[in-house]
Amino acid sequence: MKAFLALLKIDLKLARRNRAVLFFNYLFPLVFFFVFGQAFGAKQGSVILVVVTMVTVIGILGNGLFGAGMRAVQEREENILRRYKVTPITPVPLLLASTVTGVLIYLPSVILMLVLANRIYGMSLPPNLLSLFLFVCIGAFAFRAIGLIIAAVVNSTQEANILTQLVYMPMLFLSGATFPLSFLPNWAQVITQFIPATYLMTGISRILQGGESIAQNWKSVTALLVAGAVGLFIATKLFRWEKEEKLRPSAKLWVVAVLLPFVFLGAYQAYSRQEITKAKILERQIDRGRNWLIQNARIFVGNGKVIENGAVLIKQGKIGEIYEGAAPSEKSLNAKAIDAAGKTVLPGLIDMHVHLGASGGFYDDASKSFDPKNLERELASYLYCGVTAVRSTGDSL
Repeated sequence: MKAFLALLKIDLKLARRNRAVLFFNYLFPLVFFFVFGQAFGAKQGSVILVVVTMVTVIGILGNGLFGAGMRAVQEREENILRRYKVTPITPVPLLLASTVTGVLIYLPSVILMLVLANRIYGMSLPPNLLSLFLFVCIGAFAFRAIGLIIAAVVNSTQEANILTQLVYMPMLFLSGATFPLSFLPNWAQVITQFIPATYLMTGISRILQGGESIAQNWKSVTALLVAGAVGLFIATKLFRWEKEEKLRPSAKLWVVAVLLPFVFLGAYQAYSRQEITKAKILERQIDRGRNWLIQNARIFVGNGKVIENGAVLIKQGKIGEIYEGAAPSEKSLNAKAIDAAGKTVLPGLIDMHVHLGASGGFYDDASKSFDPKNLERELASYLYCGVTAVRSTGDSL
């Protein structure tokens, strides 16, 4: 324990003095924060939640794969680790100190983003901050461990760069950290369920955007913790003090071992498609949380009044304002404009007598009447036709 605390103190002190660490942990995520904020229109309702989630995931990936992996290789190449070899220190406290240091130096970046999102874009601070910080710590721990195992199996900085990029790039583009997974074809969405960063992304999304607790994301938490523990164990077993010590090329296959939890979890999710469905639902909720300005429309107000040419402002899923004639610019309203010229906007219809179990007829097999997939399709049909609420009678729904 004394060795670990001493190494942790040294690592934290060195991190504070290292400009590269400060840049990649604080300034680099902020660049993405403001670029994504501008590109995605972060002032449009709940969009800022998506931006914070994406930037947090990108930061954790960089902190783990580059901050831990590349740094460990450089220290071995520069014979820094050789100096520890003559001391009564084992690889365990050395690697643990590196992992904990990475987690501790990244947390202020998350806090800074939350504060900026609140002050600049008006984002409300999430009520479950403890769950968010715990999940971020678990994610940072897992990816620091993955970075350390990469450092353990490569023989040079050049190899480390190649292997790190091979791991980093798919995680960056296939996890939802740079664009929504719904943009991908169905077969690609299935592949994303085998990628560790996907569970990091979905976990933070549900906690930050969906208001869930860390306990409700126990599958992602378990997979990340197992990956982190396995990664640290393998990194310890393959640890080398000197650059002259070489590993066989086959040793790189140990990287696969740390991905096994996600292989099993991905196989289950590919079969059940639960994560894909939940991700789509969450994305729709975020999309509804945007501010929309429907312009140039004929509007039935609902009280008998008809506006021949007007606009409707929708703020976070609710009608915020109705304008007769020209509305203020979408920029001043922080809204995304929809041109509804030649179209009519009217309040959603309510059908007080439907039979969801037998919508449009009867099934030969009564057990299919209340199949969740059929019910979902029937409700979607009502919504497509402008019916926003129904009352299903004569059944238990």
